Amino acid sequence: MSGLRPDPRGSVWLAESAEAQSLGMTLSEALRRAAIQWPDREAVVSASEPGVVALRLTYQQLDQQASILAARLLSLGYQPGDRVAVWGPSYPEWILIEYAISRAGLVIVTLNPLYKQAELLYALQVVQVRCIFHADEVSGVPLRSIIDAVAAQLPHLTGIYSFSSGVRALMAGVPGSSDFPVVDPDSLFMIQYTSGTTGKPKAAQLSHNAIVTSALNAHRRYGIESGDRVCSAFPLFHVGGSGVFTPGAALIGATTLPVRIFKADRTLDLLEQERCRVFAGVPTMVIAMLEDPSFARRDLSALKLLIIGGAQVPVELIPIWERRFGAQLINGYGQTETCGVTSSTSAGDPIAKKATTCGVAAPGVSIKLVDQKGSIVPHGERGELCYQGPGRMMGYRDPVQTAETIDADGWLHSGDLATMDPQGFVTIVGRSKDMIIRGGENLSPIEIEGLLLQHSDVSQVAVVGVPDVKYGEEVCAVIVLASGSAPSPEDIRGWCSERVSRWKVPRYIVFVDRLPLTPSGKVMKFKLREQMASALQLAGTTQ
Repeated sequence: MSGLRPDPRGSVWLAESAEAQSLGMTLSEALRRAAIQWPDREAVVSASEPGVVALRLTYQQLDQQASILAARLLSLGYQPGDRVAVWGPSYPEWILIEYAISRAGLVIVTLNPLYKQAELLYALQVVQVRCIFHADEVSGVPLRSIIDAVAAQLPHLTGIYSFSSGVRALMAGVPGSSDFPVVDPDSLFMIQYTSGTTGKPKAAQLSHNAIVTSALNAHRRYGIESGDRVCSAFPLFHVGGSGVFTPGAALIGATTLPVRIFKADRTLDLLEQERCRVFAGVPTMVIAMLEDPSFARRDLSALKLLIIGGAQVPVELIPIWERRFGAQLINGYGQTETCGVTSSTSAGDPIAKKATTCGVAAPGVSIKLVDQKGSIVPHGERGELCYQGPGRMMGYRDPVQTAETIDADGWLHSGDLATMDPQGFVTIVGRSKDMIIRGGENLSPIEIEGLLLQHSDVSQVAVVGVPDVKYGEEVCAVIVLASGSAPSPEDIRGWCSERVSRWKVPRYIVFVDRLPLTPSGKVMKFKLREQMASALQLAGTTQ
């Protein structure tokens, strides 16, 4: 276990200085070294999916193709530092584009493939994206049509390329110069959007160094080894996909098998046919695979590690999961702002620790829990989790938001409430920033409330998270209707579905005469959560 033992003053864990040092490397350099060290080893495999031609790229091939694409982008006039968006599910082209962007000194902007028009426009405008790569369609919706609908409002956008024909045309074009820019490892490489309490997603800025160092440290903690085949179901637009498992594989010489769009049977095909040693995803995916009718006849003997993030796993399920998969479970916690890795358990930790905690600080990471005055709290008492380490973001694009999150001493305030035991194991107990976490997805209640208030039948609304066995939490909208209005919950949901991504559409819509308010007029959301959980007869509790 890395790091020093927790400080006797209380809930603080200080990393060893050597582990906290950055690697001093870009993602492009990590790929180049992998191509030299393991030229013939498979780097990326996309297989076992109906209608998809199997693709297998060695590290040498991936390195060569990344150079071709990077050279073409530079030859088209894109300059180091320009923002390039990637919008689509976890196709293998996504990974190629990510490495090419790094080699060309560009900045990647990751976009959720389920964005609707307004969400896409906001994401492209905020950071002035110059070029976008996109999947042909998602759930039957052609993404190019959405881009075309907002392009007139994006004067900086000069290039639009599909993952299919667009990438092929670029790769087949006139070769550009192979004289690539020298890129500072401490410079900005990735922009990830993360939900904030303001209701608008915040643009978190991550450096090459932060991503590469944090990914390597995470893989060391997880016990992933050179030559391992890693099935990653964390979407590439999430930091877990593009910021942890993609760079981590190149750093240790593993093979990445990205799950394009999670389906239980297809993922089981991938695990079985490709003899994967590692599966990484969220708890709902594990549940879905266990419930698949074909699970009992699968040969998963190669599988040894289940790396789970996004939500806690009930203690009674861990021995069942480990026995049925024949693999050790690792549970972790992280944020986009920490390159996805803050703490995790290890394969050999007791089941009780895996179920009730998210482990100890990752290698190189320091953690402290503080009260509202900034003082370290005693072991066992709740406090806000603060982070220092090589994976800390450079800041948000908005300097005001950055100042609200990173203090003068360099500690990143997570907004999550936690406890720490004397051995340094951390347990998340609540969220001071009032997030809803549904299946590992952070949702902003304020954003959903703002949407619902645009509906002519809605007078007042409060959005809270309520317990859900499968997803951890579900979205519940408690609405006071405008006088004379009588829409059904289905009417409201249908209206929302036309305007935002489906995971933001409330599963539960409850109409009430009034919302519970404090004397100052603020909605008592803690009380509302309790009321809704009881009224809807939902098991469990939501912090």
